[in-house]
Amino acid sequence: MKRRLLLGAAVLLLLVAAGAGGRLLLKRLSFFSVRRIELAGARYLTPAEVTRALRLPAHASIFDDIGPLERRANAIPGVLEARITRRLPGALRVTVHEAEPVALAERGGRLVLLDAAGHTLPFDPTSPAADLPLAEADSAVAGFLTRLRESDPELFARVERGARLRQDIALEVREGRILFRAGASSDEIRELSIVASLLARQGRPWRELDARFLPRVVVRRSGA
Repeated sequence: MKRRLLLGAAVLLLLVAAGAGGRLLLKRLSFFSVRRIELAGARYLTPAEVTRALRLPAHASIFDDIGPLERRANAIPGVLEARITRRLPGALRVTVHEAEPVALAERGGRLVLLDAAGHTLPFDPTSPAADLPLAEADSAVAGFLTRLRESDPELFARVERGARLRQDIALEVREGRILFRAGASSDEIRELSIVASLLARQGRPWRELDARFLPRVVVRRSGA
Protein backbone atom coordinates (compact mmCIF):
# COMPACT_ATOMS: atom_id res chain seq x y z
CA MET A 1 0.00 0.00 0.00
CA LYS A 2 2.84 2.38 0.87
CA ARG A 3 4.44 1.70 -2.49
CA ARG A 4 1.17 2.50 -4.28
CA LEU A 5 0.89 5.77 -2.39
CA LEU A 6 4.44 6.75 -3.29
CA LEU A 7 3.77 5.91 -6.93
CA GLY A 8 0.56 7.90 -6.86
CA ALA A 9 2.29 10.89 -5.32
CA ALA A 10 4.98 10.80 -8.02
CA VAL A 11 2.37 10.61 -10.79
CA LEU A 12 0.47 13.44 -9.16
CA LEU A 13 3.49 15.74 -9.04
CA LEU A 14 4.31 15.11 -12.68
CA LEU A 15 0.79 15.70 -13.92
CA VAL A 16 0.16 18.80 -11.81
CA ALA A 17 3.40 20.20 -13.17
CA ALA A 18 1.96 19.64 -16.62
CA GLY A 19 -0.78 22.18 -15.92
CA ALA A 20 -4.47 21.99 -16.82
CA GLY A 21 -3.95 19.11 -19.24
CA GLY A 22 -2.29 17.10 -16.52
CA ARG A 23 -5.11 17.75 -14.07
CA LEU A 24 -7.63 16.61 -16.68
CA LEU A 25 -5.67 13.37 -17.12
CA LEU A 26 -5.60 12.86 -13.34
CA LYS A 27 -9.40 12.80 -13.29
CA ARG A 28 -9.37 9.99 -15.87
CA LEU A 29 -7.03 7.72 -13.93
CA SER A 30 -8.87 4.95 -12.08
CA PHE A 31 -6.13 5.10 -9.42
CA PHE A 32 -7.73 8.35 -8.20
CA SER A 33 -11.35 7.19 -8.36
CA VAL A 34 -13.36 7.84 -5.18
CA ARG A 35 -13.52 4.50 -3.39
CA ARG A 36 -14.21 5.61 0.16
CA ILE A 37 -16.10 8.34 2.03
CA GLU A 38 -14.74 9.18 5.47
CA LEU A 39 -17.05 10.95 7.94
CA ALA A 40 -15.71 13.07 10.80
CA GLY A 41 -17.40 15.13 13.50
CA ALA A 42 -20.73 13.29 13.38
CA ARG A 43 -22.63 11.92 16.37
CA TYR A 44 -25.94 11.23 14.67
CA LEU A 45 -25.36 11.11 10.92
CA THR A 46 -24.06 7.86 9.45
CA PRO A 47 -21.60 7.45 6.54
CA ALA A 48 -24.38 5.83 4.49
CA GLU A 49 -26.66 8.87 4.94
CA VAL A 50 -23.91 11.29 3.95
CA THR A 51 -22.89 9.18 0.93
CA ARG A 52 -26.48 9.13 -0.34
CA ALA A 53 -26.75 12.90 0.07
CA LEU A 54 -23.54 13.52 -1.92
CA ARG A 55 -24.95 11.68 -4.97
CA LEU A 56 -21.50 10.85 -6.33
CA PRO A 57 -21.34 9.91 -10.04
CA ALA A 58 -20.36 6.32 -10.82
CA HIS A 59 -16.81 7.22 -11.88
CA ALA A 60 -16.14 10.16 -9.55
CA SER A 61 -12.53 11.24 -9.10
CA ILE A 62 -11.09 12.94 -6.05
CA PHE A 63 -9.95 15.67 -8.47
CA ASP A 64 -13.51 16.55 -9.48
CA ASP A 65 -14.79 19.90 -8.31
CA ILE A 66 -15.80 19.45 -4.65
CA GLY A 67 -17.92 22.63 -4.60
CA PRO A 68 -21.18 20.87 -5.58
CA LEU A 69 -20.47 18.10 -3.11
CA GLU A 70 -19.96 20.56 -0.26
CA ARG A 71 -23.22 22.32 -1.13
CA ARG A 72 -25.07 18.98 -0.97
CA ALA A 73 -23.41 18.13 2.34
CA ASN A 74 -24.35 21.51 3.78
CA ALA A 75 -27.96 20.94 2.67
CA ILE A 76 -28.30 17.78 4.80
CA PRO A 77 -30.95 18.48 7.47
CA GLY A 78 -29.33 18.97 10.85
CA VAL A 79 -25.93 19.98 9.43
CA LEU A 80 -24.75 23.48 10.35
CA GLU A 81 -21.53 23.29 8.34
CA ALA A 82 -19.78 20.71 6.19
CA ARG A 83 -16.33 20.71 4.62
CA ILE A 84 -14.85 18.18 2.19
CA THR A 85 -11.15 17.46 1.68
CA ARG A 86 -9.32 15.02 -0.59
CA ARG A 87 -7.25 12.13 0.75
CA LEU A 88 -4.98 10.36 -1.72
CA PRO A 89 -5.35 8.15 -3.53
CA GLY A 90 -9.13 7.62 -3.50
CA ALA A 91 -10.96 9.01 -0.46
CA LEU A 92 -13.03 12.06 0.36
CA ARG A 93 -13.20 13.20 3.98
CA VAL A 94 -16.46 14.89 4.99
CA THR A 95 -16.22 16.88 8.23
CA VAL A 96 -19.58 17.99 9.60
CA HIS A 97 -20.77 20.22 12.41
CA GLU A 98 -24.19 18.98 13.44
CA ALA A 99 -26.89 20.99 15.19
CA GLU A 100 -26.81 20.08 18.88
CA PRO A 101 -30.03 18.57 20.23
CA VAL A 102 -31.23 20.24 23.42
CA ALA A 103 -34.46 18.36 24.20
CA LEU A 104 -36.82 15.57 23.23
CA ALA A 105 -40.40 16.19 22.11
CA GLU A 106 -43.35 13.96 21.40
CA ARG A 107 -44.54 13.98 17.80
CA GLY A 108 -47.10 11.55 16.40
CA GLY A 109 -46.60 9.05 19.18
CA ARG A 110 -42.81 9.02 18.93
CA LEU A 111 -39.90 10.97 20.31
CA VAL A 112 -37.96 13.47 18.19
CA LEU A 113 -34.97 15.69 18.89
CA LEU A 114 -35.21 19.48 19.09
CA ASP A 115 -32.49 22.05 18.37
CA ALA A 116 -31.91 25.36 20.16
CA ALA A 117 -34.60 27.05 18.06
CA GLY A 118 -37.23 24.41 18.85
CA HIS A 119 -37.03 22.87 15.37
CA THR A 120 -37.24 19.11 14.88
CA LEU A 121 -33.96 17.45 13.96
CA PRO A 122 -33.98 14.42 11.62
CA PHE A 123 -31.63 12.42 13.84
CA ASP A 124 -32.52 9.14 15.51
CA PRO A 125 -32.90 9.95 19.25
CA THR A 126 -31.78 6.43 20.19
CA SER A 127 -28.47 6.46 18.33
CA PRO A 128 -26.66 7.53 20.42
CA ALA A 129 -29.24 7.46 23.22
CA ALA A 130 -30.16 11.06 24.03
CA ASP A 131 -30.27 11.81 27.78
CA LEU A 132 -32.27 14.99 27.37
CA PRO A 133 -35.36 16.52 28.99
CA LEU A 134 -38.78 16.35 27.39
CA ALA A 135 -39.96 19.71 26.14
CA GLU A 136 -42.51 21.46 24.00
CA ALA A 137 -41.47 22.24 20.42
CA ASP A 138 -41.25 25.91 21.35
CA SER A 139 -38.42 28.29 20.50
CA ALA A 140 -38.51 30.03 23.90
CA VAL A 141 -38.34 26.73 25.80
CA ALA A 142 -35.58 25.31 23.59
CA GLY A 143 -33.61 28.56 23.74
CA PHE A 144 -33.83 28.68 27.52
CA LEU A 145 -32.75 25.04 27.85
CA THR A 146 -29.73 25.84 25.67
CA ARG A 147 -28.71 28.69 28.01
CA LEU A 148 -29.33 26.48 31.02
CA ARG A 149 -27.05 23.73 29.67
CA GLU A 150 -24.29 26.26 29.02
CA SER A 151 -24.72 28.04 32.38
CA ASP A 152 -25.39 25.14 34.72
CA PRO A 153 -24.90 21.65 33.20
CA GLU A 154 -25.65 20.03 36.57
CA LEU A 155 -29.10 21.64 36.85
CA PHE A 156 -29.78 20.93 33.18
CA ALA A 157 -29.08 17.23 33.77
CA ARG A 158 -31.75 17.20 36.51
CA VAL A 159 -34.50 18.68 34.32
CA GLU A 160 -37.13 16.11 33.40
CA ARG A 161 -39.43 18.39 31.42
CA GLY A 162 -39.53 21.99 30.19
CA ALA A 163 -42.71 23.82 29.24
CA ARG A 164 -44.08 27.25 28.44
CA LEU A 165 -46.16 28.85 31.19
CA ARG A 166 -47.67 31.88 29.44
CA GLN A 167 -44.60 34.16 29.07
CA ASP A 168 -42.46 32.13 31.46
CA ILE A 169 -40.65 28.78 31.55
CA ALA A 170 -41.51 25.95 33.94
CA LEU A 171 -38.95 23.24 34.63
CA GLU A 172 -39.85 19.98 36.32
CA VAL A 173 -37.08 18.42 38.38
CA ARG A 174 -37.18 15.60 40.92
CA GLU A 175 -37.59 18.01 43.86
CA GLY A 176 -40.44 20.03 42.33
CA ARG A 177 -40.93 22.87 39.87
CA ILE A 178 -38.69 25.83 38.98
CA LEU A 179 -40.04 28.95 37.31
CA PHE A 180 -37.99 31.37 35.20
CA ARG A 181 -38.71 34.28 32.92
CA ALA A 182 -38.30 33.11 29.34
CA GLY A 183 -35.52 35.66 28.84
CA ALA A 184 -33.63 34.84 32.03
CA SER A 185 -29.91 35.40 31.68
CA SER A 186 -27.07 33.03 32.51
CA ASP A 187 -26.34 35.06 35.65
CA GLU A 188 -29.95 34.68 36.79
CA ILE A 189 -29.78 30.93 36.21
CA ARG A 190 -26.66 30.73 38.37
CA GLU A 191 -28.32 32.81 41.12
CA LEU A 192 -31.20 30.33 41.27
CA SER A 193 -28.73 27.43 41.39
CA ILE A 194 -27.02 28.97 44.42
CA VAL A 195 -30.35 29.13 46.26
CA ALA A 196 -31.24 25.55 45.30
CA SER A 197 -27.82 24.31 46.49
CA LEU A 198 -28.20 26.17 49.79
CA LEU A 199 -31.62 24.60 50.42
CA ALA A 200 -30.21 21.16 49.63
CA ARG A 201 -27.31 21.59 52.10
CA GLN A 202 -29.75 22.71 54.80
CA GLY A 203 -32.02 19.74 54.12
CA ARG A 204 -34.98 22.01 53.44
CA PRO A 205 -37.41 20.44 50.93
CA TRP A 206 -39.38 22.61 48.53
CA ARG A 207 -42.07 22.11 45.92
CA GLU A 208 -41.45 25.26 43.84
CA LEU A 209 -38.66 27.78 43.30
CA ASP A 210 -39.82 30.94 41.58
CA ALA A 211 -36.94 32.84 39.98
CA ARG A 212 -39.09 35.28 38.04
CA PHE A 213 -38.50 38.05 40.58
CA LEU A 214 -34.75 37.90 40.98
CA PRO A 215 -32.75 38.98 42.93
CA ARG A 216 -35.45 37.47 45.16
CA VAL A 217 -36.28 33.78 44.82
CA VAL A 218 -39.68 32.77 46.13
CA VAL A 219 -39.47 29.40 47.88
CA ARG A 220 -42.75 27.50 48.21
CA ARG A 221 -42.26 24.75 50.71
CA SER A 222 -43.50 21.18 50.51
CA GLY A 223 -46.89 20.83 52.19
CA ALA A 224 -47.47 24.60 52.17
